[in-house]
Amino acid sequence: MNGEANESSSPARFRYLGPLEFFDGGQWSSIGAPKQRALLAVLLINANRVVSADQLMAELWGERPPPSAAGLLAGYVWRLRNGLGDPGGRMLSTRAPGYRLVLPAGATDVDEYEKLVTAGRKSLAEGDLSAAVGTLTEGLGMWRGTPMADVAMVPSVLAESARLEEARLAVVEARIEAEIGLGGHETLLPELKLMVSQFPLRERLHAQLMVALYRSGQQAEALGAYRDLRGLLVEELGVEPSKPLRELQGRILRDDPLLLETPRRATPATAILRPAVPRTLPPDVPAFIGRERELAWITSRLASGEQRCAVHGMAGTGKTALAVHAAHRMTGSFPDGQVYLGLGASAAHGPASPADAVGRLLAALGVPAADIPPEGDRAGALLRTVLADRRAVLVLDDVADSAQIRHLLPTAPGCAVILTSRPASTAVDGAGLLRLGRLPATAATALIRRYAGAARVDADLAATVRLAGLCDHLPLALRAAATRLARRPEWTVGEFVSRLSDPRRRLEQLTCDGLSVHAALRAGVRLLRHSADPLPTRVLGRLGVLDLPVVSTAVLAAALDIPVASAESAAERLVDAGLVETLRMDRYRVPGLVRLFARGEYVTADEERAATHRVLGYYEGAVRDQLARLAANRGAGLAWYREECLTLRALAARASGTELPGLVSRLSSELSGASTGRWG
Repeated sequence: MNGEANESSSPARFRYLGPLEFFDGGQWSSIGAPKQRALLAVLLINANRVVSADQLMAELWGERPPPSAAGLLAGYVWRLRNGLGDPGGRMLSTRAPGYRLVLPAGATDVDEYEKLVTAGRKSLAEGDLSAAVGTLTEGLGMWRGTPMADVAMVPSVLAESARLEEARLAVVEARIEAEIGLGGHETLLPELKLMVSQFPLRERLHAQLMVALYRSGQQAEALGAYRDLRGLLVEELGVEPSKPLRELQGRILRDDPLLLETPRRATPATAILRPAVPRTLPPDVPAFIGRERELAWITSRLASGEQRCAVHGMAGTGKTALAVHAAHRMTGSFPDGQVYLGLGASAAHGPASPADAVGRLLAALGVPAADIPPEGDRAGALLRTVLADRRAVLVLDDVADSAQIRHLLPTAPGCAVILTSRPASTAVDGAGLLRLGRLPATAATALIRRYAGAARVDADLAATVRLAGLCDHLPLALRAAATRLARRPEWTVGEFVSRLSDPRRRLEQLTCDGLSVHAALRAGVRLLRHSADPLPTRVLGRLGVLDLPVVSTAVLAAALDIPVASAESAAERLVDAGLVETLRMDRYRVPGLVRLFARGEYVTADEERAATHRVLGYYEGAVRDQLARLAANRGAGLAWYREECLTLRALAARASGTELPGLVSRLSSELSGASTGRWG
């Protein structure tokens, strides 16, 4: 819950581990109208987050809401506020583009339940089994039936109900585990047999039943339970029981005396599905600078129970470093594993196939290669089983698309995943997306200082600022430059800046110790070539020709002599490849390093002359149009000139012998009469 929850002074509390009810300070009550109940349920599930009106209408009426849906929704909100004793809308507030239910921590029974579960799991991990049984039993006692049993199964309710039911099953298993450890195996047998019949593919329940039967002197029945599960797994999924379960069967066959022990800490049932904790994250970056806000966003999102977040952005912005650093920081919240998997969307060998990806992840989690099914669907089912009762965080790096990771996304409530990709991922909703851009100037300078040494940087701060600018404030380029400086203590920052100022040498110099700006940009070109359309690569070449920091789709269309719609489509492909950034719907920022790369790779003299001629012609015509319209709308002309000023100046400086310099000067002079003249 965030700090804004203090906006509400309402005493209302809610419970939905059963029928949906609210407590107004005197009694528990329900919401009578079905649509209002569904509306309240969706807002509760998304408490303290804005839910758009479009989403609410889609939840309440499906894909085709009636024309009157917006008005009906506003009416439902008004009536719900009155029903909750909140006519002023302090608790159920209107926030663009929709509504937000503002609640303090602990305002729902789910909050209290999850608090108890966390405490119970902690006691279990620490070996205090009596405390674990008591706390987990108290938490499970808060359930009053199916979550939101009286609410229509709209998408959010269906998903949340499934999440809670899955989590409840894991808590029941944890409580049973603790009771077995306390020697309560005989009294647990009726419950375990019922649970196994209800959840016949749940390996942990079968393991607990086998241990309980064996300790109760029923060796044959314990082996029969294994045989029943194996037959079902082979018939339904075409897979054998997991290796730990097969090992448990072997121990029962051998009459392993350790199976009869009832230690106060871990039990055989605990150990059989928990191989060594996987910790396969790459080493953390030596100095993590300038991403404090983004780091806090990821860690707070995962700490609050959200399962997915995705980091996307341009090449060289440090997406992988941020994801890995965040996962290292979250180790305490995910004690059952921190796993890294590179999926190679931009790699020279191409992206990993979905089946290969899930197989590699299972191997990282300790599943023997012989036990991993070759088919993606079956391997995905096994992965969900392995993660069913774990609290693990996965870093899926350089994701190609949602199809690649369909089987990799954990469903267990204790697991979380951090995705990185150049295009925005469709595997999370908009609230889970984080776009990473360039570092602020102060952070860029601090990063150079940290890697290259404080004394050298402080001796020439002006040169360091220029160095950061030549690196486009991109973390990859900054680290490469600073690492080169660190390896050459006899160089001054100013001398290195002089070398980087030569555009023919800059990309070559920004390569050091596995850090390569050129390689990162080349990877973006590989992403472009995943489709057969050559136009995005042609557009990249034109960006090198134009050498402008900001371009519009109209200019790209002029440079290539193609329709604006085609230029826009190609530019968006460049955004997804991590080579340019969107400033708004029709304008793009092109980093200097990308322009250098494009000039070196794709520009020929003939193409440069032709494209430059077309763009100059476009801007000559555009400036003439603005001059002709000044009398009618000087404000619009000034706004256009402000937006295009840097581009016009850059082109005019390179266009001697054409009409453009004179036209730009004339437009500037005309506009200065209606402004301070600072735009010229």
